[in-house]
Amino acid sequence: MFTHHARLTVGRVYTDRTTALGVPLLFWGTGVLGILVGLWRLARESRRLVHGQVGTGSVIAVVHLFTLAGFTMVMMGALYQLTSVLLNCDPVPAWRAWVQWAFYVAGVSCFVTGMAGNHFVWIVAGGVGLVVGIGAFLANMAGRFRRRTTWNITTLYVTSGEVYLALVVIWGALLVWGYVGGPDMDAQIPVHLTLALGGWFGFIVAGASLRLWAMFGPRHREPRYWLVTWLSGNMAIFGLILGHLVNNRVLVGIGWVVQIGAVGGYIADVVRAGLFDRKLVKQPVLFTAVPATAFLVIFEGMGTVAVITGNNFWWIGALLAYSLGWVGLNFIMFSQKLIPFLVWLHRYAHVHNRGKMPRLDDIWRPWWAYPLGIMATLGVGGVVLGALLGVSRVINWGSWTEALAWIGWIVAGVLAVAGPHRRSQ
Repeated sequence: MFTHHARLTVGRVYTDRTTALGVPLLFWGTGVLGILVGLWRLARESRRLVHGQVGTGSVIAVVHLFTLAGFTMVMMGALYQLTSVLLNCDPVPAWRAWVQWAFYVAGVSCFVTGMAGNHFVWIVAGGVGLVVGIGAFLANMAGRFRRRTTWNITTLYVTSGEVYLALVVIWGALLVWGYVGGPDMDAQIPVHLTLALGGWFGFIVAGASLRLWAMFGPRHREPRYWLVTWLSGNMAIFGLILGHLVNNRVLVGIGWVVQIGAVGGYIADVVRAGLFDRKLVKQPVLFTAVPATAFLVIFEGMGTVAVITGNNFWWIGALLAYSLGWVGLNFIMFSQKLIPFLVWLHRYAHVHNRGKMPRLDDIWRPWWAYPLGIMATLGVGGVVLGALLGVSRVINWGSWTEALAWIGWIVAGVLAVAGPHRRSQ
């Protein structure tokens, strides 16, 4: 079904080359730069982190460099491209995406700068820019959903994630209000994190991952436990939010247990798609899924200890494993599949059957996956271990190691886009 819809969309995608290639790469490139700046700032703020000073403005700025400037940016770029394929509809006009990008970048820049320096005017200005930028993104997505011609599993996950993104913005605005002089909202920060990491990140990454595993995985199997994952995920988020709002650790614990069930359903589907298949060894890009899934399991283990003990250091390590490990490695992995496909559409689809053509492996060499995956895994592992042990030097080592992986991703991406490409078929 998905392949048929993708073919129907290809004709629309490559006729507007800016939408086909420029928009996703703009967001992905900006997002990776945001992650690199976040890693640099993480190394600078590591001592505050290991001393538990997570509520300071500079540490909050680091968090939002990863979440807003980094991973939210790359997910927006992915959704601009994938939504038209998933819904079998025309892509968002490129100019709308560029305008939304401009507001969003301005908002993130002002907000992070204001947080790092405790400048309330910059924080408020950045908050306004973020509301406009994210609101424009959601409006662009809503316009595509209004023109949909089909629904599938992934669109259900994407829709859920975007609803949670809207809630993240609303709750974030309340937190900013409290930060600049309104009512004290510090106790509700866990609600904001639950909506952002569990709702927005969780559903978007899980939905895209399950679809891409069905496309590129060794067994090409459709997900079987997707409904269990979706229902459990929503129930878990509701339980966790309710528990935090009423300050009830029992409800938080129940929500966490249900959330473990959601993650179990997701991992079961990834295993069915070929996570441990012998053929995965011959696909170096997908082999990065092994450490990515391992970091998700580590997140569950560390989070469980944190729920039981209430120790913040376990929470810090768990959230780093989740965001930099599971979310980050999944993007590194699947972008190495998507970028060569988009480049091929942009540069070669209109000259099909005119002599030899590059294969996707000629555009993005698969062997790049080994150094990128290894460095990113070691880097995230160092950051998580350093946060858990309270050793700032280990965090610094991990940050710089992971930064090398993202720099390598930029180099490989520039080579893939700029060419020239060997024509082997």
